[in-house]
Amino acid sequence: MNETLPFYVAGLGALVAVLPRIKRRLELSRAKHPSLAGHSRMAKRVARLIPFYEYDEARFYSADQAPAEIAERRKAGFMALSALYQQRFARSAALTSEAAESISDLQFTGSYRVPFQFSRHVRQHLKGGSFLQASNGVKVTDLDGNELYDLTGSYGVNVFGYDFYKACMAEGAARVQALGPVLGAYHPVVADNAKRLRTISGLDEVSFHMSGTEAVMQAVRLARYHTGKRNLVRFNGAYHGWWEDVQPGIGNPLPPRETYTLKEMDRDSLHVLATRKDIACVLVNPLQALHPNVGAPGDSSLVDSTRRAAFERAAYTEWLHQLREVCTRCGIVLIFDEVFVGFRLAAGGAQEYFGVQADMVTYGKTLGGGLPVGVVCGRRDLMKRFRDQRPADICFARGTFNAHPYVMGAMQVFLEKLETPAVRDIYVGSG
Repeated sequence: MNETLPFYVAGLGALVAVLPRIKRRLELSRAKHPSLAGHSRMAKRVARLIPFYEYDEARFYSADQAPAEIAERRKAGFMALSALYQQRFARSAALTSEAAESISDLQFTGSYRVPFQFSRHVRQHLKGGSFLQASNGVKVTDLDGNELYDLTGSYGVNVFGYDFYKACMAEGAARVQALGPVLGAYHPVVADNAKRLRTISGLDEVSFHMSGTEAVMQAVRLARYHTGKRNLVRFNGAYHGWWEDVQPGIGNPLPPRETYTLKEMDRDSLHVLATRKDIACVLVNPLQALHPNVGAPGDSSLVDSTRRAAFERAAYTEWLHQLREVCTRCGIVLIFDEVFVGFRLAAGGAQEYFGVQADMVTYGKTLGGGLPVGVVCGRRDLMKRFRDQRPADICFARGTFNAHPYVMGAMQVFLEKLETPAVRDIYVGSG
């Protein structure tokens, strides 16, 4: 008995030592969304197990076990639509098919426009186009002369209509034309843009980037640099660009490394934030207010009658305030990703609309006045990329086309228009 006692004591000690780790792990698991989207490693494993299959013509119209007469009616309607496509989109479809041989993006979007089981049959009979020749207001014109409403909003760029952005681009180009494509040095419009963005964001400093994805990447890098912590928290269903840390699970060739995907508007998530010591930042996409923990909608789904979106402003505002309080108390950087939603809810963005001040905010898309851009605004202590007393300890970030004169010119015009009474009036009563 005496001989075995030390082993029992050692085992008990090991159990006591590991219990806190097990408790933290269980708390983290409880805060994750129960779906596969909330468990990215499991989602990747399941994705590898799903075999390819597709419905041939015989099963395409009765995949849901519909009666034969219903399947025939479906087929007749589908073939009528196919004939209409051939008539209306011949030139657009022909160029799209030719270009897809060398443009990998077209191959991907064409194959995954509908679920893979139906994809081949749809691509064979509904040959649409990915090329356009003109835009006007909220409409676009394809190569066959068809004038169509643009329900996609150019992935969120088109908030005010295309004529608005064409004017920004033309006037902005005229303002910087004398300097042209000089890079490295800044055109004076950059200083004016920074001043206006500081006012809009309520934050101290600004950095310019080439896309919204790049802006989010830099905000996260800076948060990690200044907190000395590695992990970021994103919420289930939110989109923050295509890079690994914020696009976990399916679609990412690598498993997530330092990312926790938690439930939004959930007390378990707040508990994880309040108790863990390894979280550098929390990313919030305010578009999630429409339906938390579900994939973010695009413009096309927001105008579609089948959308599943409800918006409780008071409840989401309360959630953001709780999130703000926990992040402040625990030294976690709160980042608002307003790349898509910025300037839709209010002239000051989601921060103004919900009355919550973030530590950092990212903008993109529409802010460029029609040209590609990404912007990070943040507190002065978080935006610094070096340490005064350690000259080799830096957080490097630089892009060849950051603050390109033509982009900055269009941005200046956009920001000026944002302050005009005509645009300000659009926001009145929008809440």
